[in-house]
Amino acid sequence: MMPMLSAAPESPRNRAPIRRLVLIGFMGAGKSAVGPWVARALGWKFVDLDDEIARREGVPVPEVIRRRGIAHFRRVESKIGKQVLKRPYRVLSVGGGWAAQPGHMALLDGVALSVWLQVRPATALARIRASTLTRPLLEVKDPLPTARALLRERTPHYEGSRIRIGTEGKSPETVAREVIERAGPKVGLSLPESVAHDNKKGCEGST
Repeated sequence: MMPMLSAAPESPRNRAPIRRLVLIGFMGAGKSAVGPWVARALGWKFVDLDDEIARREGVPVPEVIRRRGIAHFRRVESKIGKQVLKRPYRVLSVGGGWAAQPGHMALLDGVALSVWLQVRPATALARIRASTLTRPLLEVKDPLPTARALLRERTPHYEGSRIRIGTEGKSPETVAREVIERAGPKVGLSLPESVAHDNKKGCEGST
């Protein structure tokens, strides 16, 4: 089990630490799998934005999109995302298109630490196929070109993140260890030596 981080000594650099962490990236990057590990380590609460939308709308996100349209979904996504970002001590996982919506990345400035979990389109598709979730935007005859085009379109927005972490060939826990190792000082917490040591070992899997 990943140990919780502890508060770092007070210093001018961490006097006003950030109290929110947002995981962004393409669908299939592992945000929903990595987020709970990071939240447990920080002692914060994990919020999956798609799950929160589904809870409030009464149906899963794919059904929201099919029944009410992508424009409605984006409006709800933006509204609920802004509400969650007002709450401290949260690790928030957002959908693949959230960062590409106007003004969303700007919302994080000075409020939340953004972490881009990187994944290749082919890997993302393999992970999606292995899951029980459906992705309406990729429900086409040949999804790989669509995935490549979407990632190309969204990458300039993802590049606004303060931290970038590759997820290829890594388990959710391994990715989470990398996240907290790099994010810890920025959120005013120190990384236990055991976490830093274990993180160097790495392990294979999928996120």
